[in-house]
Amino acid sequence: MGLVNKMAVVTMKSEYCKVEHHTIVIDGTPLDLLLHNYYPSNNLLGMIPTIIDWVYDLKEKECIKGRFNSASKEVVLPLLMCPDDCDLSCTVIVANVIKAEGYIIWKQVGIDMSTREDMLLGCEGIGSKVHWLDKIPQMTFEEEQYSSHLRKI
Repeated sequence: MGLVNKMAVVTMKSEYCKVEHHTIVIDGTPLDLLLHNYYPSNNLLGMIPTIIDWVYDLKEKECIKGRFNSASKEVVLPLLMCPDDCDLSCTVIVANVIKAEGYIIWKQVGIDMSTREDMLLGCEGIGSKVHWLDKIPQMTFEEEQYSSHLRKI
């Protein structure tokens, strides 16, 4: 396997949150800042992980947990959400996640484009329509390190 990225989950403040919260950091850079660096006009700075306890809708929370814990070899995983609403109906960043022989690969990262009609079906609609952010490189993580950090949240 070529380049292996390092993921960490750290507690820090983000652009629009006055309180510290868990933040996904890739190779030393918070994920929202990494996305902003590639797409500065897309308003992605300040987005927060979907895996913190700020998601108030129980069905959405269970859906997110289900995708994180999925046994599937490939899943579209909600990663970041807007800190204003803390739900899956505003801007959501997703990753096309592939599990392969001890590695977790984020093949693509994109903006979920689900419509309100898609969301009426429940959170299953999340990831059914995605605007992939082609400038974001594929990221590869060691499964053990990846899982141990995400368990902190």
